[in-house]
Amino acid sequence: MASYTCNSCELQFLSSNDQRQHMKSEWHRYNLKRRVAQLAPISEDVFNSKVKNLSASNSAREDSKQKQLTKKEIRRREKEALLERKKELLKIAHENAAKNIQKDEEEKRQRVLEIDAENPDQLNNAQHEDKTENNATNDEAAENGVTEEQLAEKLLQEKISNRVDIPLEECLFCGKKFTDLNTNTDHMFKNHGFYIPEQKYLVDKAGLIRYISEKIGLGNICIVCNYQGRSVEAVRAHMQAKRHCKIPYEQEDEKLEISDFYDFTSSYAVAEGEGNDEDWEDVDEDENDESYEDIPEDAIYHDGIELHLPSGVKVGHRSLMKYYRQNLKPESEVTEGQGTVMAAETRQFLQPYDRKQVQMQKRSWQQETKNKKQHEKKGAKHVNFQPHYRDQLLQ
Repeated sequence: MASYTCNSCELQFLSSNDQRQHMKSEWHRYNLKRRVAQLAPISEDVFNSKVKNLSASNSAREDSKQKQLTKKEIRRREKEALLERKKELLKIAHENAAKNIQKDEEEKRQRVLEIDAENPDQLNNAQHEDKTENNATNDEAAENGVTEEQLAEKLLQEKISNRVDIPLEECLFCGKKFTDLNTNTDHMFKNHGFYIPEQKYLVDKAGLIRYISEKIGLGNICIVCNYQGRSVEAVRAHMQAKRHCKIPYEQEDEKLEISDFYDFTSSYAVAEGEGNDEDWEDVDEDENDESYEDIPEDAIYHDGIELHLPSGVKVGHRSLMKYYRQNLKPESEVTEGQGTVMAAETRQFLQPYDRKQVQMQKRSWQQETKNKKQHEKKGAKHVNFQPHYRDQLLQ
């Protein structure tokens, strides 16, 4: 009779199916790893005890982690659970509403079928009532059971149908029309403070103005604070009142938004090695070696001004000779007794403590701090009311 063995676990099996089932077990895999590590195999009872201890330690570790949760994490998890519960309730409400609508439609169909066919007038009236009720229920279902994607698509279609095309020759903020784009941008800069940043690297000026006009005409959105108005006139009134007639260009996201209309390759061409070869100068190796001929071999390093030797001595360059020749007064070391006498002498020159004067200085300091805070608060409130935008890097 043939026998089947497992060399890793040192077991024998009567059939090949038992051997296959054993080789699919975690115990066999664990003994294979021990065999690779040149260790003796373990029995199944020892393996089960190891697994049990490991699961117990993992559960204890998870319990300890749950106990160590902060209040903020607990509140966050409670909010997530509450949101999940709300989603489930909304889903159940939608399903119930759909079932009620279907049930009402079935009842109406049965009522129409039960009407006597001998009274055609009554049948026509019933059919008319069913049509009106069906339209009402469909409208109600559209209001309650519409998905977010359908609602967004509907709003987008309404915006596209109500869009206002602002041509390039029309002012974005007051609606005046001019002969060309340059005259329009000059008008917006002088009258509204509309400054285009980085004009040196701007390659698509018409595209930039067209993009801003689409934000105002199609989306009815302010170009600074993303305020959304009911119409183009409302957005223009908001931008003129809040002094938001400018292109935001301070944060990284704001720069990336309009980066497609710029080309900054000319600003870093030299840094990438794309500059002209005429800017480079060939230097002979002999000249390079001559500049370091006088440096001794045991020097630690040379920082361009002084040579640092292992002994701690610093050797200066001859160009700084006038500074090294200065005869500065050495610092005098004061003994403990001399320091005590000097402290006693300086203590005599101190003014007497005046409580009223100290209180008055404290009150004036408090008033000064209060005025400073009020000024900073006003400045932060009116920070967006500047009439013109100026880029500090280009001044």
